[in-house]
Amino acid sequence: MSWNIQEVANQIAAQKMELAKRITKIQNENHPEQQVPLSETLLEERMKLIEMYQELLVDPIDVALQKIAVWGEETGEYCARLGMTIDVALDELPIYREVMATIISEEAKAQNASFDEYSEATGKLHRIIDKAAHSFSVAFVKHHNRLMMTAKEALNELSVPVVPLEEGVAVLPIIGMVDTDRAKLLMEEALKRSTKLNISYFILDLSGVPIIDTMVAHQLFQVIDSLRLLGIEAAITGIRPEIAQTVVSLGLDFSHVNTFATLQQALSAYRKAGHGEPSQKQYSLSQFKRGNEKSE
Repeated sequence: MSWNIQEVANQIAAQKMELAKRITKIQNENHPEQQVPLSETLLEERMKLIEMYQELLVDPIDVALQKIAVWGEETGEYCARLGMTIDVALDELPIYREVMATIISEEAKAQNASFDEYSEATGKLHRIIDKAAHSFSVAFVKHHNRLMMTAKEALNELSVPVVPLEEGVAVLPIIGMVDTDRAKLLMEEALKRSTKLNISYFILDLSGVPIIDTMVAHQLFQVIDSLRLLGIEAAITGIRPEIAQTVVSLGLDFSHVNTFATLQQALSAYRKAGHGEPSQKQYSLSQFKRGNEKSE
């Protein structure tokens, strides 16, 4: 009697409800917090997958792999939206592997299938499940990456608050590290808000920036240069003495930028400049550098 793989598919179809309930029970016991609340929904999805397996084992291998790849892409994103973790989601694929392999083995014995026929069927099963795991994982991770990127963009927008202080004056308090993406957002928001608020004096407050290196300085200079192109005077405040020492040691040139120790000093300088009175409290890095050179 020749090997009839269709009989394997028939056995899977006959047991699909029992198999789906068995897998659901195992997963509920192993991962109760994630699985129990989703039991009914996941039971339906498991039945659909088992129905698909009965088709895939009969389909040519290239068709089977295409179908399971589509399933993985759709289901990976779906499970991610349900709030499942990828380790729990993938934990049940070995159960399908074991269940399907058992059905194939039992039917092979019943049909007196040859070793080559049995090996071909189990090999096909493993390729299908491996493809399912891969396509599922890729879709799951892509969904989470999109969520993380969206969250990062939202967080960046919240971390760029341009605050009007008085007519024509605004401050942008920067807190945390400045990377390339955030620096781009800083520039966009500074230019957009300055134009909208009709700002003539823009203050970048760095009190919350832990480190200023060459990259950060370059990004800040770009923001200031862009503001100047719009006719907006810019100043930097909040550079602490230890940060100033780092800036000097790196050879960064802040001499072309108005720098002040505090926001209050920057505002005082702005108001005095309006009456032709130079500020007496300006704290520039060039002065800090000259003081260091004299002390050496």
